[in-house]
Amino acid sequence: MKNVIRYAQRLALLFVALFVTSNVSASHLMGGNLTYEYLGINGVSGLYEYRVTLYVYRLCDPGSSALPNTMNFGAYQDNPGNPGGPKQLLSSIALPLLSQQFIQPPNANDSCTFLPSVCVEEGIYQNIVSLPSNTTGFYFVADRCCRNNNIANLDNPGGTGQAYYAQVPEPNIVNSAPTFAVAPVPFICAGDTISVLNQAFDADGDLLVYHFATPYAGIANTAQPNPNPPANYVWPIQNITYAAGYSVTSPFGLGDYINIDTATGLASYVAPNTGFYVVAVEIEEWRNGVLIGVTRRDIQLIVITCPVNPPPVIAAGSALTYTIQEGQTLCFNVAFTDPNNDSLFMVRNGDIFNSILTNPPATLNNVSGLGSISSQFCWTTSCSQGRITPYQFSTVVDDNGCPAKTTNTVYTINVTPAVKPTIINGPDTICANLASGIPYNVTTTSGYTYSWFVTNGNQASGGTTGAIGVNFTGSGNSTISVVAVNPFGCPADTLTKPVFIRALPAAVAGADINFCSGGSAVIGGPNTSGVTYSWSPATGLSSSTVSNPTVT
Repeated sequence: MKNVIRYAQRLALLFVALFVTSNVSASHLMGGNLTYEYLGINGVSGLYEYRVTLYVYRLCDPGSSALPNTMNFGAYQDNPGNPGGPKQLLSSIALPLLSQQFIQPPNANDSCTFLPSVCVEEGIYQNIVSLPSNTTGFYFVADRCCRNNNIANLDNPGGTGQAYYAQVPEPNIVNSAPTFAVAPVPFICAGDTISVLNQAFDADGDLLVYHFATPYAGIANTAQPNPNPPANYVWPIQNITYAAGYSVTSPFGLGDYINIDTATGLASYVAPNTGFYVVAVEIEEWRNGVLIGVTRRDIQLIVITCPVNPPPVIAAGSALTYTIQEGQTLCFNVAFTDPNNDSLFMVRNGDIFNSILTNPPATLNNVSGLGSISSQFCWTTSCSQGRITPYQFSTVVDDNGCPAKTTNTVYTINVTPAVKPTIINGPDTICANLASGIPYNVTTTSGYTYSWFVTNGNQASGGTTGAIGVNFTGSGNSTISVVAVNPFGCPADTLTKPVFIRALPAAVAGADINFCSGGSAVIGGPNTSGVTYSWSPATGLSSSTVSNPTVT
C-alpha cells in the first residue's frame, strides 16, 4: 500500500508539471496503434461505416506536452491508374479524445524502496468514418509529431513523427481489425530477459501472424506537427531512420536480443543498456490463405536499471498447446510459482472468455496467492466452434517483488471441425435391372459414425458404418448423401454423390412383314444412342447387332 501511495504522489506531481509545461514542448509521443470495427452499410447514405479507434501513448515526464484533444485521420484508396503510387484521399475526419489513463507498473511489496522513474499515459481517440464501396480496400492513416528527443536508436528523434496505420480489405469482405490484449509495458529492466505480450484477438477468427517491423515516421515533422490528411499520400509510408548501430533486428544495439513468436505475438527482449528505444510489431490477418489486413503497434520501451528479482515461473510440465475435437470438453490446470516466494497475481485475457464472441465461453478464474497459484481452465465446446484457425488466450502473472516482475504466457487451443469425407466411392450410372445391392463407401475416421441418405432408393445394409449397400427403386436421377458425425455428436458438412439409373430399353422388332422366298426386307427400328442390339436367331440377318438389320 505504501508503494501505491508513493506512485500516486509522483503522478500527482507530474500532473502539476504537465499543466505548467504543456505548451512548452511537443516532444512526447511514445507510440500507439490504430484499429477499426466494421459497422456495415448506412441505410440512409448507402456508405460503408467503420468505427476507428486510435490508441496513443505519451511520455508524461515533466516537460512533455499533454495529449492533444483531437487527432487528424485520413482514409485512402489506390489510384486506379497507379496502384503502387500515392494513395487517394476518400475521407478526412477528426478523432476526438475519448478517455485517458496512466499505464501503471504492477505494485511492488511494501518494503521495496525502488521507484521506476517512468510515466506513460494512454489516450484513446474514436470516431466513425463513412466510405464508398470499392474493390481494392482502404488505407487508414493518422500522423502526428513528435517523438521524444532522448530516444537512443533513432536519428533526430525529436524531429521524427509517427504514422498510425491499418490496411483494410474491400468492404464486401466483412472484417474488423484485431485488438491488442493488453497495453504496452511502461518499462523493462536492463540486462534481464523480459517477456512482452503483443498478442491480439480477432473477432472474425482470422489467422494472425506477428513480426517486427520498422516504425513509421509518416509525413508529420516539426514544421508541420499536426498535418491535415493530404489529397495524395506518398506511398509507401516513410520509415524512421535508425541511429548508427541500431536496426529493426537490433533495436537495443550491440549485445541485445529480440525474438517474437509469429503465432502468438509473445516477444522476448534483452536490452543491455538503459535508455529509450523504439520498436514496432506488425500483425497480418490471413483468411483462407489470403492476406486481407494489416495493423501494427509502435511503442517506445524504456530500459532502466532494476534490482534483481526473478519473475514468476510456470509449473513444470505445463502444456501451452492443446488439440481437441468440436463438442469435446477440455480442462487443465494453469499454475505458477515464484522463486522468492513473493505474492502472485494472475489475470487472464482472451475472447475465448467472452460469451458474446465465443459461445459457449471458456472459464478460468483470476487468482492470487503467496508463493504459488493455480486455477483450472475448462471449456466445453459446441458443434459450431470447430475452425481452421486456433483459439488463444493469455495469462499475465505479476509478483510483488522489488521491482514487481511479470510473466506472460500464451495458450493455444486447436478445435478441429468434424471431418467431412472427400469422396463417395461407387458407381454413378447403373442399369435398372442391376440396381440392387450396389456398394458405396467413404474413407472413415476413427470413432466416427456415418448417416446415409438415399433418394429414389433405400439403404439395404451397412447401418452407420462407412460402407453401405443400396437398392434403387426406380429409373432416373438419384442421390447418395452421407454425414460424418464425430465421437462427440458433431456432424460434418453433407457430402452428396449424384447417381443415374438407366431405364431398360424397349425391344422394337418392327411391324410384321411378308415377302417371297429369296426376297428381303428391313426389320427393327431407328438406332438409339447408347443402346446395343442383339437379334436371335441370326440366320438370314445382315447383322445381329444393329437396330434395323436386313433379313433375307
